[in-house]
Amino acid sequence: MASGTERAGVASIVSRLPRGAAVLVIAAGCWLAGLATTQAGPPVPVIFDTDIMGDVDDVGAVAALHALADRGEAQILAMAVSSKHESSPVCLSALNHYFGRPHLPIGRPQGAAFFRESKYARQIAREFPHELNSAKDAPIASVVYRRALASAEDGSVVIISVGQLTNLRDLLYTLADQHSPLTGRELVAKKVKRLVCMGGKFPAGREANLVHDGPAAADAIAHWPTPILFTGWEIGRTIKTGGTLKRLPASSPVRRAYQLYNGLRPHSSWDQTAVLLAVRPQVIALTPPSPKAWWGLSSRGTCHVFPDGSNVFLTNRHDSTTDHRFVVRRLDEQVIAAAIEELMRHQPSRN
Repeated sequence: MASGTERAGVASIVSRLPRGAAVLVIAAGCWLAGLATTQAGPPVPVIFDTDIMGDVDDVGAVAALHALADRGEAQILAMAVSSKHESSPVCLSALNHYFGRPHLPIGRPQGAAFFRESKYARQIAREFPHELNSAKDAPIASVVYRRALASAEDGSVVIISVGQLTNLRDLLYTLADQHSPLTGRELVAKKVKRLVCMGGKFPAGREANLVHDGPAAADAIAHWPTPILFTGWEIGRTIKTGGTLKRLPASSPVRRAYQLYNGLRPHSSWDQTAVLLAVRPQVIALTPPSPKAWWGLSSRGTCHVFPDGSNVFLTNRHDSTTDHRFVVRRLDEQVIAAAIEELMRHQPSRN
């Protein structure tokens, strides 16, 4: 049954829509209400890789992931920052502290990585409690990931990438260590179920997460040994969330980050879609197709990434073993926005 918060979130969006659109959202609200009761099995083990620097949707994705973990739908094994901003790991630590998981492992890039200034990372790191003192105190991401993967069940982990693929490229090239006798690529092949990547434009184009470290994206995607599900730029662009975060207390770093970024106005939800797709596979039109699915999938193919980060999707030949697919929107974006917004407003019980 839907919680009061869920009903209020749907009602808020319905009140701002034309009558026809409101009917669609109300119908989807019934689906949203039943979604929690359709969860089956243990929580999804997740590794979360983010640049959390330029756009603020990374913050919304972190909030949504913690909400899903609190509901027993996800188990967060580790996180890492793929950017080189010195405040990004500390900002991520502050968010984890707020949501009651202060000791989640947080990694950082091993060498060079993309940098841009942030409208919120420094302030969140300064204004909110955190366990990580500085980026230099964070271990190397590939080491964090090897430790998490080595102790996971085979074929169980879903990796969510919502930034550059720098850390994931580095992971593939790691060698045997104290955590596992396997190479990075062997360890990924054994432990990872799929990679959900917010990156690229489909069927072809240029998108920031791939472009900002094009060589890493090209290398990681070409050599990744498990299925990859892409949620492209075109998917999250029209899903607007964040406008209701003004309801959160001033003690919320999620509210503060959106306030610093754009004054708490609705904003595109690229990274949040990756979190939903990773943890709630029932919202995708898998086999057999579900009439309730929020998204459909492309046919199986290969996402080829050029060294400059541009990409093109190629339909597989009959002899290809590559299993890449990209998401196609089926449901109205207002419905998806309502679900994401409700997760982003989640507050840990201690708050």
